[in-house]
Amino acid sequence: MQALKAAREAKGLSLADIYEQTGIDRSALSKLENVTNENPTLETLFRYAEVVGKRLAIQVVDR
Repeated sequence: MQALKAAREAKGLSLADIYEQTGIDRSALSKLENVTNENPTLETLFRYAEVVGKRLAIQVVDR
């Protein structure tokens, strides 16, 4: 989430801007960025990443 928040800030976007483009509730966005929501859905993360110009990648790697 730190990387996504940094990307949002680098683009000069507010949480209100993210809300307008994703429909994700502003309080939910704030919880995401402040890591008080420890279990966001992948859909939420994908939508957020798209708006800030990033791509979320999930990998399965050996331990």
